[in-house]
Formats: sequence, structure tokens, C-alpha cells
Amino acid sequence: MPKVTTDDLDALLDILPPHIRQPLCQQEDLRELLEVVLDLGRSPEARFPQREVVLNPQEVSESDIEYVASR
Repeated sequence: MPKVTTDDLDALLDILPPHIRQPLCQQEDLRELLEVVLDLGRSPEARFPQREVVLNPQEVSESDIEYVASR
């Protein structure tokens, strides 16, 4: 049976705070995104197959986590 990939990228983008979503959406290889890392007190990162990108130098705050969790 062939492998089927389900893409919920738009749903993910909808729940991210704007200051994280905007730089993520500017990535040319956005469709290859593996994960977004939002660790409290660290800069948010996007991970792609061949690279990692810091999305914002501002550290992830409790309000960022609450923003995502409330959506």
C-alpha cells in the first residue's frame, strides 16, 4: 500500500502567533516543514529536512503558548 501524507499546514499556520507565523510563511520550502518548535524561554524554530531556522529572536513566552493552546 502506498504511503499517504496528510498536510495540515494551513491548520498549523492558523494557530501560530503572528510574529512566528509571518517569518515561517516567508520560507521558500514551507511545504517541506517537519516541525515548529516553541520551547518556553527559547527562540521559536522551524525545522526542515536540511536546515533549521530561527523564526524570531524573541524568546517564546507564556502568552505565546497560551495563544496556541487557546486556538
